[in-house]
Amino acid sequence: MSQENKPGLTSPPPLPHSDDESRRAHSRLRRRLLEGQWRQDLLNKAESFFPAQTVARLGNLDVSRNLFGTVTKQLAIQYDAPPKISHQAADIDDFLRRLRDDGLWAIAARNARNTIGMREGLIRVDYAKERGELLYRAVPSDMVWASADPDDPDVPTYLIEARLRDVDLGEGKGRETLWTWDSLDVRPGREPRYKVLLPRSGNKIEGSKDITEQALGGRFSGQDYPYIVDGQPRLPYAMYHAARTGLLWNGWEGAEQVEATLLIACYWSFWGYVVRDASFAQRYGVGISLGGGATRGTGKSVRREVHLDPTAIAIFQDDGAPGSGRLGQFTSPVDPERLQLAIDQYEQRTLAHAGLSPDDFQRSGGAAESGYAIALKRESVRRLQKASEAQFERGDKDVVALSAALLNANEGSAIPELGYSIRYMTVPPTPSERQARAAEIKAKWEVGLASPVDFVLAEHPSMDRAEAIDHLETIRRERSLFPDVGGGRQ
Repeated sequence: MSQENKPGLTSPPPLPHSDDESRRAHSRLRRRLLEGQWRQDLLNKAESFFPAQTVARLGNLDVSRNLFGTVTKQLAIQYDAPPKISHQAADIDDFLRRLRDDGLWAIAARNARNTIGMREGLIRVDYAKERGELLYRAVPSDMVWASADPDDPDVPTYLIEARLRDVDLGEGKGRETLWTWDSLDVRPGREPRYKVLLPRSGNKIEGSKDITEQALGGRFSGQDYPYIVDGQPRLPYAMYHAARTGLLWNGWEGAEQVEATLLIACYWSFWGYVVRDASFAQRYGVGISLGGGATRGTGKSVRREVHLDPTAIAIFQDDGAPGSGRLGQFTSPVDPERLQLAIDQYEQRTLAHAGLSPDDFQRSGGAAESGYAIALKRESVRRLQKASEAQFERGDKDVVALSAALLNANEGSAIPELGYSIRYMTVPPTPSERQARAAEIKAKWEVGLASPVDFVLAEHPSMDRAEAIDHLETIRRERSLFPDVGGGRQ
């Protein structure tokens, strides 16, 4: 087996068509930032930004400030509350419970983070016959190669996912965990195919070994293809786009924020170094030398260090004529607070280039120069959430259709596979927002421009007007049933 096919914690998965590797490599960097595995990336950036001796003196690099990850996770709130799904022609309550119980919305939340951060994400849907469950997986875009029909360029019809599997090597060689390819093809005019392939040297589709029967226990192409929705073969993946661009991949958009995150982490690492080693007055000696010390580092980073702290005794030696040596003191060479503010301002400018203004963020203090915390205001999150709903709805409808089709095929149910409507829950208002909205509606009420329904909608922004009217009807009915409770009508 070729060495490049052996899995490792840092080795990228092999996929065909190396011309797509730059996109996948950048997407992997984004995923490492999202998953907190970017320390090596920061070290690489620091080594290209600072001299080697400076990197060695910095010590532990600061990964506590992840601008890209922080903003992405604050925007990935589409599934903090499960969306409301409806169908005009069928009772789907049992189906909706099945989606929830089998874990769709937990996986959807993970995929939302991938989609917003990596610009694309996928959810794979399968059915586990042995457990009688729907299976959902959030598939990161760096694990996938795909192509699309030119007439529908942002919907894949041929897809290969890299997956680790325990493979029997045959000829008594035992088993080994290796990268394999799930290859699914539903291109028009072709017989649908689902194969599991073992890539060989060069990672070409041609020459890869077909291990479908070993991996899946049978053949699943042609008439045995298992993913049929409304009579048509479909990929078992729903692809999500952060923005619809007419392209299958848009993985480079916002790369400036990724680059800035690494650069800002270098700045904060340097700031910590300054606080530790340069935020105090610097003493010096002329004509004398400080005894002791040890040599640290190797190569270009070699240096002599003398450890001093409040418990240490510094021993000086006179290097010239007796009594000619002297000691002095420089003031602190840098103000850590001013340096911190400079980095804060750089962060804010970086966010502005990403389309977020200072007004979108909460202030971090009362002083004018205190800057902004990297915490988005809820009204900004709602605005950005609303802008992305159409794309998530498109992907979620595909997932729901696949789920219904798999249940129908494996359990003999008759769940509608198409025709669903999806509505997403809005981030709830803060107490101050509630007060402001109530005051605004009250002012409109007094001039005849609002109804009680508007008060309900101000309190519950995820409701539509019909639901708000039902809510008021419920309140009216319950108040008539319990007139003496809580100071009600007598």
